[in-house]
Amino acid sequence: MSMKSQSIKIGTTQIRVLSTVKGLVSEAEVVEKEIDSFIPNLIVLGLSEGEVEGIREWDGEPYELSGWDEIYGLSLRKLLGDNSIRLPPPSFTRAIEIADSKNIKILGLDMDEETYTDEYTKNISTWQLFKRGRLEKYMVKSGIEGSTPEEIAMNMENSIRQLSGFKKLETLRVEHMVSNLRNNFDNEKILAIIEVSNVESLIGLLKES
Repeated sequence: MSMKSQSIKIGTTQIRVLSTVKGLVSEAEVVEKEIDSFIPNLIVLGLSEGEVEGIREWDGEPYELSGWDEIYGLSLRKLLGDNSIRLPPPSFTRAIEIADSKNIKILGLDMDEETYTDEYTKNISTWQLFKRGRLEKYMVKSGIEGSTPEEIAMNMENSIRQLSGFKKLETLRVEHMVSNLRNNFDNEKILAIIEVSNVESLIGLLKES
């Protein structure tokens, strides 16, 4: 049960994409090994710069969880046991710790809060929010299906993305990440740690560049 990694070369830039299932404790070690073997000059994460800062400054207090995070966490715990899940996500936390200690540049690729809020307001109607709320209630009762952590993460995302506004928002997020990544092709080796549900579309867009 380890993170899948895929490598792409664009021009002289080597990009190693690691897919993360948010919250898995076992991924911290995988990230460590990848950084040691790949030796990137830049590490990029599927988070915003603000979220990267937030993890850096995290004081160890429990995270405020959204309804979705709770359902997701419970479904993963049912599958893997209590000590296997932690927030903030260990894959991101460990990457930031290592980058800071080894002086490797690290960057959040995702939209900043202002841009995200803006796009959210543009794309998500009250009706979509209402439908998402109903979906959440249903999932609280039934949990999220899946026999592996990847399946649980994908099934949760796919059910949210049945709502067109949320699907559009994820597409915009990935486009934003890819354009930020393109601005950093002056780095020879980039390690990207991206949520499993966005890896395929991110790689697809990168290959078009």
